[in-house]
Amino acid sequence: MPVNILIPYNFTTNDDIAVDFVGQRYAKRKEVDITLFHVFTPVPEIDPRNNPIMGKVIQNTSYLRVQQEGEKQAMEAAKLALVKYGFDGHHIHCLYRPVRQDIADDIIQLWKRGKFDVVVLNRNPGNILNYFSRSISKRVTRQVEGGVGVHIVN
Repeated sequence: MPVNILIPYNFTTNDDIAVDFVGQRYAKRKEVDITLFHVFTPVPEIDPRNNPIMGKVIQNTSYLRVQQEGEKQAMEAAKLALVKYGFDGHHIHCLYRPVRQDIADDIIQLWKRGKFDVVVLNRNPGNILNYFSRSISKRVTRQVEGGVGVHIVN
């Protein structure tokens, strides 16, 4: 029976732990599809029109574009880590796309459309943002239901 696994990925040590968890838990199973998923804030297009201040802003956006290219390479490295566990490379997908609503809602929408059987989340216990808002893992866990396995690792 095929298993579809979704791993939201944000380039942290905990995300690498989630990848290792999937590798250790599911590597011996046949027909496993894995999707590594990251949403990012898009870099705005800026028209400088001979304005020196806008030229400086463009330099900063160039830095952000380089950073995003590094993130794409990091996702490919996570894919290679899964291949080392024995998964077939064409069964591992990297989704790197602009945020549509917010991270939790984008994960929930992807889960609903993608027919995932397993969602592997991690949490950042020391994250101050979670003090002020509900954590992503809690929001996703409340929405993901109906026979879907949710693993929260840290």
